[in-house]
Amino acid sequence: MPPRPVILDTNFLLIPFQFKINILSELDYLIDFSHSYTISSRTITELKKIAKAIGKDGMAARLALKLVEANKFDIVESREYVDDWIVHYAKKNRAVVCTNDSKLRRRLKHMDIKTVTMKSKSKLGFV
Repeated sequence: MPPRPVILDTNFLLIPFQFKINILSELDYLIDFSHSYTISSRTITELKKIAKAIGKDGMAARLALKLVEANKFDIVESREYVDDWIVHYAKKNRAVVCTNDSKLRRRLKHMDIKTVTMKSKSKLGFV
């Protein structure tokens, strides 16, 4: 059976810098089945745009881009708005979604899609 995709939203990729959490080791601990990390090509576009900023957000986005590159995430080409792509891709591929976006989490909950979010300033967990 192929690994199940774990989709990381843009805001989730900013966590390592903002909260000093190693999201990949936390996710590997939380998710007890074979999985691979997946993001939309539009997420890369969003991160590159944020990375141009001076300050904490820019630095967080630059770190996120390095994280994606170093860990060879699956980058899926997409023209859709990121949240719409996440919903469609997750439903089609039985993916787990990692996001801190409450509106997106509500959409995913209505579709019974497993979601991981920040539970506290130092922990991740399923919602």
